Amino acid sequence: MGGGMRLMFDLTSNDGIGFLNRRIKDTQLIQISWILPTASIIIATLIHYFSGNYRDIPFFISETDHPGLEDHVFSIGLFLSALIQSIVSFRLYILFKPIASPRLHLFALLCGLATSTHLAVLAFATMDQFLEIHIYTAMVVFHGGFAWAFATHFSLPKSKSKGRKVRVYSLLLAFTSLVVMTVSIRDGIKSGEKELGVHSSEIGLEYLQPWVDYAAPAEYLLFFGLIGCLASFRWDIKEHATEGQDTPIES
Repeated sequence: MGGGMRLMFDLTSNDGIGFLNRRIKDTQLIQISWILPTASIIIATLIHYFSGNYRDIPFFISETDHPGLEDHVFSIGLFLSALIQSIVSFRLYILFKPIASPRLHLFALLCGLATSTHLAVLAFATMDQFLEIHIYTAMVVFHGGFAWAFATHFSLPKSKSKGRKVRVYSLLLAFTSLVVMTVSIRDGIKSGEKELGVHSSEIGLEYLQPWVDYAAPAEYLLFFGLIGCLASFRWDIKEHATEGQDTPIES
């Protein structure tokens, strides 16, 4: 029975993952991990905009989780992305464990798994129905995702690979966007608490829109920065394989 389970789902081999007697190479897994969430967010955003369901422009990514077709694209796409990204986190840990900094690499794995878990919850915790859960999971996803990419990047030996260069620029974009988004919303909430005399949870997006004008574009740039980090590991895997390691190379 144990052998049958390994045959159905194998995460620890040297040539990708095994699933239902099929094998997915690690480079292919990386491609799926960034294409799926990118397509989901772009499609959900376009549907949200052209259907006229948007509250204002610009709007947050989470606002595309609006009742209708965009809600299904957002939720299903991000939930599947969470599953894929948890596998990617584990596969990168297995692949680069022999050459990576042990503690930092383990920290990266834990960040990746925590981010993926919260992303799975975020996919269905809408702003309208579960605001506090949504805000909490979104914060973990963005900060945890950045921590995962940062820790994985610096746990690996320095190299001149294209992936490392792409990741440096992606991390800079993600960090700058994260700061802009966080500071903008913080300032808006402080202003609302002082001017309206209410708790932060009672301040609506309509009031915050002047700050959302900066925070929402920053959120999209943060998302694409993290996507760039994900995509960059494809080159690291290929370089690792050419150095004589038993990792798969995509033809």
